[in-house]
Amino acid sequence: MEIESVSYDEFLDLWEQGAFDQQRLGQAFYNHFRLHQLADQSVLQGLYEADAEKAGTVISRVFRIR
Repeated sequence: MEIESVSYDEFLDLWEQGAFDQQRLGQAFYNHFRLHQLADQSVLQGLYEADAEKAGTVISRVFRIR
């Protein structure tokens, strides 16, 4: 799966500004990019529950930032 680097950078800026109050990084990423709309959720296993370190690993494994 691909995400445009501009969109990803905007997400990271929002994250650093604290725009996702009370959310883990994986949860914020999942919600921000509306990943609930994907039919196959298997590749996203563990992302929603992931803290910053684990979420970064899942994101880099599953998504191509271009």
